[in-house]
Amino acid sequence: MNFKEIAFTFKNDENKQRVGIIHNPNLCVGKVGLLIVVGGPQYRIGAHRQYVHMARHCAERGIPAMRFDYQGIGDSDGSYKGFKYVTADINNAIDEFLKRVPEIQSVAIWGLCEGASALLLGGAEHKDASHIILANPWVRSTSGLARAYVKHYYLDRLKSREFWQKMFYGHLNVKSALCGLFLNIRQTFSPRKAPAEKDRRTFPERMLSGLINFQGETLLILSERDLVAREFDDLISTNKAWKKVISEKISLRLDIADTDHTFSTEKWRLKVATSTADWLLSG
Repeated sequence: MNFKEIAFTFKNDENKQRVGIIHNPNLCVGKVGLLIVVGGPQYRIGAHRQYVHMARHCAERGIPAMRFDYQGIGDSDGSYKGFKYVTADINNAIDEFLKRVPEIQSVAIWGLCEGASALLLGGAEHKDASHIILANPWVRSTSGLARAYVKHYYLDRLKSREFWQKMFYGHLNVKSALCGLFLNIRQTFSPRKAPAEKDRRTFPERMLSGLINFQGETLLILSERDLVAREFDDLISTNKAWKKVISEKISLRLDIADTDHTFSTEKWRLKVATSTADWLLSG
């Protein structure tokens, strides 16, 4: 290996222990390190060891990378409060990364799903965050999910030969399918109210503000076969405010054909890791 893997602990603002791993190349290329932020209540390894693969790939190419556990996740102390409340953990991780790898001057933050959302909810506000990579950002709402199902799932099924074969041979529960369709249509136009918070805006509205305020470079990665990605794509293509900001703030958009939410095959993992490293090294 052309890099060293160093496991360590560090403290947060409340003096609670956090666990991290840095993949430090023998020869550092450039001045930007990659901090990988997990999505949701997930261990620093990631689904299918995705984050291990990505960190090692980037380190092999001369980009220092760091993975860590949120409060209450994996080997870190405390209790996990949700992706809306991890800004302090991300900031602490950035500080520790810069301290342990003095060769870098700024940090690119990579987040999948709720991890991507967390970046726009405050995680990217750190003064040394120069790049963000948003993979299949989570903007889930009852109406948004219903809309995605109607637009992408049900319409795709109507185009499927297998669907019509099941219909013809009586292997399809038509009543159940229609009930599901009509329920999603109703939820599309009758969204449920979110629980009250101090900031009365929905979290996607706060994400939009975060993207507006971020002054660095942004890479957007979307999977083709993922309802979370399709829901986000529907939002940014139909909401005027999002549409405008995306056109102004996204440096590069990458749509990866056939992929699922977590890029679960080696081919897809390599595509994401390579694209991330290429983008960082091109700047």
